[in-house]
Amino acid sequence: MNDTLIRGLAVQLQEHKMEEEFWRKKRIASEESIAAQIPGPEKGQKTVTLEDGTKVIVERGLIYRADLDAISKLLADSECPPPIKTKTACELDIAGYEWYRDNMPDSFDRITQHVTVKPKKVSVKVIAAKETK
Repeated sequence: MNDTLIRGLAVQLQEHKMEEEFWRKKRIASEESIAAQIPGPEKGQKTVTLEDGTKVIVERGLIYRADLDAISKLLADSECPPPIKTKTACELDIAGYEWYRDNMPDSFDRITQHVTVKPKKVSVKVIAAKETK
C-alpha cells in the first residue's frame, strides 16, 4: 500500500466532490431560472422550441407525504374508504440467503442458480485529519 499515492488520490477525490457540489448547485439554479421563464402546469410538462430548434422541456410535479394513520382514523366512520394504497412486496432475505450458504450448502447450491449477485458501485469516503494546533 502506497500511503503517499492514496493520500494524493484522497485529496483529489475531496476536491472533485466539492466541485461536484458547487456545480450541482449551479445546475439547480439554472434549472430554476429557466423554469421561471417558462410557466406551465403544476403537474406535467411544458415544451418550448427556441428559434434554432432547441427544445427546452420543463417538467413539474408534486411530492405527497401523509400521516396515513391519522387519515385512516379520520375516515374510519365514513362511507368511503380512505385514499390509502396497501402494498406487499417480496424480496430476497439476504441474511437468510447467506445463512443457507453457511448452514445448508446443498440447498444453497440449488437456490443460488436463481439469484444474481453483482458488486455495488464502490464508495470511498475521506474524513480529513483534524488539524493540530
